Amino acid sequence: MYLDHFRLKSQPFSEHAAATALWQDPRMDQGLDRLEYLVQCGQLGLITGQSGVGKSALLKRFFHGLMPQRCEAVYCHLTHLSSASLLKMVVTRLGETPRRGKERTYEQILQRATQTDGTLLLVFDEAHLLDNDALTDLRLLISSALNDRPPLKILLAGQEPLLSMLRHTQHAALVNRISVRYQLRPLDREQTCRYIDFQLTQAGGDPKVIDDSVKATIHDFANGVPRLINNLATACLLQAAARNVQRIDDDLFQQVAAEFQLP
Repeated sequence: MYLDHFRLKSQPFSEHAAATALWQDPRMDQGLDRLEYLVQCGQLGLITGQSGVGKSALLKRFFHGLMPQRCEAVYCHLTHLSSASLLKMVVTRLGETPRRGKERTYEQILQRATQTDGTLLLVFDEAHLLDNDALTDLRLLISSALNDRPPLKILLAGQEPLLSMLRHTQHAALVNRISVRYQLRPLDREQTCRYIDFQLTQAGGDPKVIDDSVKATIHDFANGVPRLINNLATACLLQAAARNVQRIDDDLFQQVAAEFQLP
């Protein structure tokens, strides 16, 4: 395996790295600042970005830095469920047994929120899969005008189709409650090169095993999307190990890139 070939102690481009091992860049810093504001002062947050751009990494870092006494975050990603099933899942994640009937499920969630010492934050990942009824129900959870402070807060994180959904007139009331918005964009070329170097160094490797020109080409091929960068860099390491070479140059990358071209 390429780990032995390059004397790496771990897989450098794994998507399942611990929060403390994730690369930090200005995009992440800006996203974390906005999420911190949501916990302190906001009500509804919106994080968008194309597939593989790093939304999950941002959420992982956010959860890692949360102090339980300040904020209890409940993570939900099975957002393709019906609205009723989604609310039941939230109740289950809160450690309770869902009651029969949507109105009673509502009450369970709101009651649990008022019993939380700090802030109760519901995080819906893959939010572009939510249907219109689910978006309406989530809006109703935070729309009470009788509370001095919102009983709970919601964060929606999803791909760009979520923005198109929210533009529908029926969701105007939800959009008006969004107090924190952030679009996570791909890496630029310099960031991509530093990202690759960081990942290799974290794994105990030498960043010089990949030529600088290849790092730049990886960025262009992947359009700066970290997940694609990971896949390409891993494929390069595998190819180099198979060919028993210690350096990834332009010729080797072209062989790898050919395998990534869809027919």
